[in-house]
Amino acid sequence: MKVQIMTHTKFGNGRKLAELLKEEFSTNSDITIADVKEVSPEIIAENVPDVFILGGAVRMFMSDTKSKKWLKKLDGLLKKSDKKIKYGTGFLTHAMPTSKVQRYAKKYLGKIEDSSMIEKTYNELLTARVEGQKGPIFPEEMEKAKIYVQDFINWTK
Repeated sequence: MKVQIMTHTKFGNGRKLAELLKEEFSTNSDITIADVKEVSPEIIAENVPDVFILGGAVRMFMSDTKSKKWLKKLDGLLKKSDKKIKYGTGFLTHAMPTSKVQRYAKKYLGKIEDSSMIEKTYNELLTARVEGQKGPIFPEEMEKAKIYVQDFINWTK
């Protein structure tokens, strides 16, 4: 299974979370992690993954606009080439209490669900709380992420 994890990280927390997700996938999977600032949607559209995970952050009470724009462009490119991604999900890092980030998570997940070129979107988005603005991610959040990715993997089977 080919897995593409895209992040948009300012302080490195999204990258750390992506690395943890990568570790949880089986060794039979071909997993690539990249940043939306460094890899264009055109590159991903040329070599379409089976699984697409889009990571971002909530900063200053706004969910990640750069990664959402990147996804919209990817969706348009996939439509033109009539290619589809089988499974999609995402994650957000944030400094808010988990209960307060849920509305941002719902909207972010909605953007992934709205991508017509992703056949199935997992019904839950991973959120990981960081200490202060810069992090690191709280240890219990990393444990929660391990459970999340195992549930996601089981869902794709």
